[in-house]
Amino acid sequence: MNLRMSEELKRRKSKQRRAAISARRALTSGQREEKSRRICDFLKVLPEIREAETIFSYRATFDEVNVDEFNQWAEKEGKIVAYPISYPRGIMKAAVPEGDTAWTRGSYDILQPVEERSLFMPAECFDVIIVPCLAFDREGGRLGHGGGYYDRYLPRCNKEMFAVLAAFDVQEMDHIAADDTDVRLRCMVTESGIQLPGSDDIRGY
Repeated sequence: MNLRMSEELKRRKSKQRRAAISARRALTSGQREEKSRRICDFLKVLPEIREAETIFSYRATFDEVNVDEFNQWAEKEGKIVAYPISYPRGIMKAAVPEGDTAWTRGSYDILQPVEERSLFMPAECFDVIIVPCLAFDREGGRLGHGGGYYDRYLPRCNKEMFAVLAAFDVQEMDHIAADDTDVRLRCMVTESGIQLPGSDDIRGY
């Protein structure tokens, strides 16, 4: 990619990020809560998740899809659920906190496990990863905040790992600006249902 194309891609991504943030924050807290609940319900019925033993999930910012209810369900089902710890330069590790008090505020004021009270897990061990986003498209394209955490992490996972994007309907765009380093997802879940890349069919239950 030449410099001119690179700068154009950056401008497109920046524009899409602004639009996505605006759309997501236009939802009321009550709407986000209800939509998040529906997304959690859809996640629970995915066969890949029901069969999974290890899940890498996340803790949401105030305006992201809140998957806490899903995380609690997965843990009660006996699944191992790990969460991100973010470091400088886009580095992310997965850790399982040892109890409800083993949490702290990390980058972007997001809850993350306390390093000294958590079990670190290698990227290769996960059956499923739940991935947040700013925006997405129907081809599995994902737009993040620009830190590159998931784009660096996902290629380290095993090839059989099932990556699921969790987002609100308002975060969908016609086409996400992407380059060769941007990882595409294998499934998208919104409050409307479950969708596979390249398909117009949305499975609702």
